[in-house]
Amino acid sequence: MNEHAVYFVAGLAVAAALFILVVFALNAILSPRRPNADKNAPYECGMPQAGAAWNRIDLRFSTLAVLFVIFEAFAILLFATLIALRGSLENLIPGAALLGMLCLALLYAWRKGGLQWRL
Repeated sequence: MNEHAVYFVAGLAVAAALFILVVFALNAILSPRRPNADKNAPYECGMPQAGAAWNRIDLRFSTLAVLFVIFEAFAILLFATLIALRGSLENLIPGAALLGMLCLALLYAWRKGGLQWRL
């Protein structure tokens, strides 16, 4: 890599950093600041707040959300793999491996009780 390329990349990095700093400075200088009670209140879809703003959230929601995201990603990959198969037996092995991993993950979540909703 020659010397000019290094200067070019360094110049781009400095220009990007300066641009960000200028944008933040202009925002701090030009943005209106007139806080009041209505603007500082928590906003909940235009309706009055239902309860306290800092409620504890049950971890079961996050566990189910993570499981949903994982299985959704696996389903998308599985559909993409099945589309790429097009009747080819050599592409069947990665598709079967992906389906096997999906089944193992579902079995693991089931055995650990991640799919049960206890009250």
